[in-house]
Amino acid sequence: MKVFDSFRSALQSIIVNKLRSALTMLGVIIGVASVIAMVAVGNGVSQSVQQQVLSLGSNLVTVTPGQQRSDFGLNAAGPQSQNLTLDDMNAIADQLGSTITAIEAEQQAGRWQITAAGQNWNSSVYGVTPEYPLVREWNLSSGEFFTDTDLKVNAQVAVIGSTTATNLFGDGVDPVGQTIQLRQVFGGGGPGGAQRARILNFKVIGMLETKGTTFGFSRDDQILVPTTTAQRALTGRTNSVNSIIVHAANSDQMANTTADVTDILLQRHKISDPASADFTVTNQNDTLAAFQQVSGTFTILLGAIGGISLLVGGIGIMNIMLVSVNERTREIGIRKAVGARRRDILTQFLIEAIGLTGIGGILGILLGWGITVVVHQIPAAAQLPILITPGTVAVAVGVSVAIGVVFGLYPAMRAARLHPIQALRYE
Repeated sequence: MKVFDSFRSALQSIIVNKLRSALTMLGVIIGVASVIAMVAVGNGVSQSVQQQVLSLGSNLVTVTPGQQRSDFGLNAAGPQSQNLTLDDMNAIADQLGSTITAIEAEQQAGRWQITAAGQNWNSSVYGVTPEYPLVREWNLSSGEFFTDTDLKVNAQVAVIGSTTATNLFGDGVDPVGQTIQLRQVFGGGGPGGAQRARILNFKVIGMLETKGTTFGFSRDDQILVPTTTAQRALTGRTNSVNSIIVHAANSDQMANTTADVTDILLQRHKISDPASADFTVTNQNDTLAAFQQVSGTFTILLGAIGGISLLVGGIGIMNIMLVSVNERTREIGIRKAVGARRRDILTQFLIEAIGLTGIGGILGILLGWGITVVVHQIPAAAQLPILITPGTVAVAVGVSVAIGVVFGLYPAMRAARLHPIQALRYE
């Protein structure tokens, strides 16, 4: 009996019992669709996190003040110490020189009420240094960024985000050349205490390109001013900064850059034991690796949930194949009586089981793709990329076929081992 004849016989059996075959395949279809849809969501989450991390800039090495890691490797709670300075940034820039692309320092200045063109808006203000656009890989849509001269003279100039500009000046209006007023109210806490307001005027010299949100926070709603201006006029923290960000030459140099930055700061802060460092240096590769590990675990968990459905579908395949063997016992006896070998019977029933799971796998892929399309139409999930990879499809189909082999093997072997005389006598 040729393989083609076994295939034709198995296909005929599937077609003759249409309803039973469809119900049998249903478990496989649901299982494959679950794997496709869930792994697609997991891959989408992983890609989204990676894109958001990289949107902050690529090849970044970040220095933050204080030992910020707990015993579990997580950021510890509590206020940060202020032990990083602009001099630290300049020392790193001088000693690393051409081995890095750019370096900048940032100082948070809190949220301020912004008044301009008769409009009020609340926005976050950050002090940054002139190489911010290079480090963050963030261009301006109009105007220019501040210079080293602005940094030296504590110039009251600002570069604003597109959302801030729209809320202050209206949609499509170029804010360059306009004056904005930063207001902060304080005092008035005790009985009879009078409130006082600090008011500072800044000239807008540039507007950043639209960047979108990162981890739920809008990056287009912010105001950037020179770090020295933020220190002296807005925070009163002379020379201290919240972070120093180094743009490494390439991804391969990030580990070396991290080590070099650590050595420079240990020497400057007169610390001999790295475990006692009063700063933390992290690089983007480590951050991405940590996120990918978490998202990878999440994807495996989702795939395992879908795999349970496939397992249930496989049990259904075994059950229906055992029923088929019992129903066709006399047919098996006749085939053996006219010369069919044991392996011919085995091949026939194995092909039938693989056919059921294979067709179910293909239909499951289509159903899984349809589920991802429907999920993508939900407003809450519209921004989440749902990624179906060829690898996911190949694994889902491969697993479904493997289930056909594994769960169809026992019924096929049982059919192949039937004695012709006993099979012919079976009622």
